[in-house]
Amino acid sequence: MTALEKRRCGPCTVCCVELKIEAPELRKKAQTPCRHLTLDGCGIYETRPGVCQQFLCGWRLFPELDDKWRPDLSGVLVMRQAPAQLPPAWHSAAFGVELAITGGEDAINRPGFAEYVARLLAKGVPVSLSAASPSTLINEHLDAAAAALDIPGLRRKLLELYALLHAARWKKGTLGMLVPLYRLKLDRQRFLVQKSLDKSKE
Repeated sequence: MTALEKRRCGPCTVCCVELKIEAPELRKKAQTPCRHLTLDGCGIYETRPGVCQQFLCGWRLFPELDDKWRPDLSGVLVMRQAPAQLPPAWHSAAFGVELAITGGEDAINRPGFAEYVARLLAKGVPVSLSAASPSTLINEHLDAAAAALDIPGLRRKLLELYALLHAARWKKGTLGMLVPLYRLKLDRQRFLVQKSLDKSKE
């Protein structure tokens, strides 16, 4: 039995609140409860729009994620990304993974989170981190091999990236948003330049 076959959303309604939906049959803003959401879950679950029927979070898709990874329990909404959703440099990847942090720093500090990120990076999977904000590609901020050998260091880096993304979220639509996004860009550029220098020395 696959993860998809044995797992049901149950009481989890994270995607019904966190995600922005722009489909002909349903439109809603991010971090806004869907108008069909009730105390018992989706009020129209059996006849829910196609955009909802087709969406499957990573907890339902990826068998390596155990029950503790259910989004409402873990504070992390894991989503599979198609190659076309990735930055151009990563279009050759089979798929990407976005980790939308809904549970704050606790979600990043929870056992198994940094280890999961390290495993994805080691496999060359493009991994994006977001905090209801613009996302950043973790692969372009740190070395996968080094991350696998230093889980505490990886966790610190993830917390640092999350803090910048979270700051951009709360300053959305203001000039203040540009500061954390600029710092993210600088961090990315520093890593990519160093990586290029290291390659030229090989």
